[in-house]
Amino acid sequence: MATGARTAADLIPGLRLPGFHPVTILHHAADESPLRDASLILTGTRRGPVAHTTVASEVDPDRAPLDRALITSTVLGAAAALPVRELDRMARAQLARVYDTSTTAWRLLAAHHDADAVPAMPAPHDVRRPVRLLSGLYVCGDHRDTSTVQGALFSGRRAAQALLRDLGIRPGQGSQALRAA
Repeated sequence: MATGARTAADLIPGLRLPGFHPVTILHHAADESPLRDASLILTGTRRGPVAHTTVASEVDPDRAPLDRALITSTVLGAAAALPVRELDRMARAQLARVYDTSTTAWRLLAAHHDADAVPAMPAPHDVRRPVRLLSGLYVCGDHRDTSTVQGALFSGRRAAQALLRDLGIRPGQGSQALRAA
């Protein structure tokens, strides 16, 4: 089962549900791009709610509204839970400084909030939680490793390796053995 922690806990009785850190993603449209490259900007200051931002239309022009730039920004932690109007106001003020441009005419297209976006990793954190729960039952996701995309992928690899081991398939012969089955 490759799923988020809350869904996994709903489907598997007794599975520990971690705490979470909320995340909100803001998408703004602007008349012109405030940056002419596909950089991810880490804000690095505490002078606003945005942790990082990018001009998504510089990465993929097809994602933007016609003849507009699309700016995508990520807000982490407590600020992510603010009302959208307040969060947008604070984010625009910060983004005006980050991009050194006026954000007055920017239009908020969407705000996607996920209260369970990132599993918390309080110390001591077990970064290698078991992925094999029972014979035939495997679970993976960022909640079984580090709370990152890499952690989710690594736990998926660990779950696949545990499954192959349980099926008696040696590393390297996996695809041949599965085709023969």
